[in-house]
Amino acid sequence: MKLAAACFVLLVLLSAATRVAESSRPVAGDHHDVSTQRRHQHGHKHGHKHGGHHHHDGGDDNDGDDDDDSPPPPSSKKNRPQKLFVFGDDAADTGNADDDVKLGARSSQWRAPFGMSDAAHAQRPSGRFSDGLVQSDYMAKIMGHAEAPPPFTYDNWADDGIDDAGLNFAVGGATVARDAQPGPSLGDQISQLRDLIRDGIVKRKDLRDSVALVAYSGNDYGYTKPQDDDDTTVAKVVDALADLVSGLQDLGMGKVLVNTLVSYGCEPWLTRTSTNYSSCDDGGNGMSDKHNTALRDRLAGEDNEDVMVLDVNSVVRSLVEPKEGSTLGGKQLKERLRPCCEPVDPDAGGYCGLDGSFYLCDHPEEYFFWDLAGHPTQAGWRAVMQLLQGPIMQFLGISNLEHL
Repeated sequence: MKLAAACFVLLVLLSAATRVAESSRPVAGDHHDVSTQRRHQHGHKHGHKHGGHHHHDGGDDNDGDDDDDSPPPPSSKKNRPQKLFVFGDDAADTGNADDDVKLGARSSQWRAPFGMSDAAHAQRPSGRFSDGLVQSDYMAKIMGHAEAPPPFTYDNWADDGIDDAGLNFAVGGATVARDAQPGPSLGDQISQLRDLIRDGIVKRKDLRDSVALVAYSGNDYGYTKPQDDDDTTVAKVVDALADLVSGLQDLGMGKVLVNTLVSYGCEPWLTRTSTNYSSCDDGGNGMSDKHNTALRDRLAGEDNEDVMVLDVNSVVRSLVEPKEGSTLGGKQLKERLRPCCEPVDPDAGGYCGLDGSFYLCDHPEEYFFWDLAGHPTQAGWRAVMQLLQGPIMQFLGISNLEHL
């Protein structure tokens, strides 16, 4: 497991290397200017800047109350789409992570071929760690929204509040333990929401019947040291996640969904060297298995009916290593373990998005994994969320089926 953790550290820092068909050839990335892509795409104007000392002009009450705490009439509650608030890392980030080209692999999600399958964003990079849409996009669609909530860093809200879809705080590479690495943690993301409530930008009505997605992928485990005890590390991470869930509920969040971790032994950064992409490496699943068991023990149960442990891992495993005769995910996913975009020489620092240093498949819609770091393709995320749609709808009380 220590070797797997070390590999994970390297590949988290590289952050974007992906999948290769045997017939593929090295291609050059398109280093177009992505700065124009980081704009609010929901038509808002008169943007408010977030910050610790900005207050909304609305009297002396800065607790975020909109002077109407009474519940809405049943008919309007039924017909009003729930707002989605997204917290997490690469699985859900839609443009919060830095786009500075000087960061190299850590900003590759802002450069081609990322976004190549994303018709909603003109087949161009939009800050998503995929060739197209990611988990938060499909979660929003299940809830009846046309697209994912806008990223927090766009801070271009209308005078009457945030977007009708909600708000996305997820940042690629984020951890849950503040001492794991420099940069924003999931706790920082919830603090950002708390600041918006205090400043009156997010109002009490925004949190009524709201939904939080906590899309955590396990970045903390990439920073474990050889002397770290696995059980202690898992307990620390799961405790922090449980505290975050409690914090969201204290703010008034209606429902909270928390991802399980995808088995590390099935991700390309490990299967590349252990099985040559032929099968999952069960020997590399120790940390992720312990995390998922502890997460269920802590959050699942009848006494926590407003929290759902979203079993992303079981669904992913059913897709990438189906049993004989299984048709899960559809026949379109022909390449289940090899990534579509793969560095020519990952050991020499190559990554998906670096000019001339990666192979690219011809049909990403046939691949589950997008890059070596284990980010799914748009087709992969779609297949996962299709299989999770029923349980999510039941948990949220949604009756209208949205075809993903």
